[in-house]
Amino acid sequence: MHPAFTRVFRANDFAENEAAQAEVKNVAAAKFRKHLERIQEWIGGAKPEASPYWHGERITGHDAYAFTLLRWGGYAGIDPASLPAYLAYVERVMAAPAMAAALQRERVKLDTYKVS
Repeated sequence: MHPAFTRVFRANDFAENEAAQAEVKNVAAAKFRKHLERIQEWIGGAKPEASPYWHGERITGHDAYAFTLLRWGGYAGIDPASLPAYLAYVERVMAAPAMAAALQRERVKLDTYKVS
């Protein structure tokens, strides 16, 4: 995921003119979306009533990082609502007491997606 996203954040490192940079970013965003879709499949079994988090009833680093990756998707123009199971899962993760406290302390939200 990181190699794809590096091209979203730093397209100018991979192409010199703006048109080529836009193409690099578009290709990388499409690849990044495929990674997010794969995560959505993996967390598909996480249900609030049985196993709310990636590995069960306790939140782990996987859950926090899944939030980060979905948030990064917004920078690539990927609407979190277009991945409904992933979004529902991340909303549960964000509501976990430890995660909610960290997000509040750091003033981080899942708000990077902007409609152009």
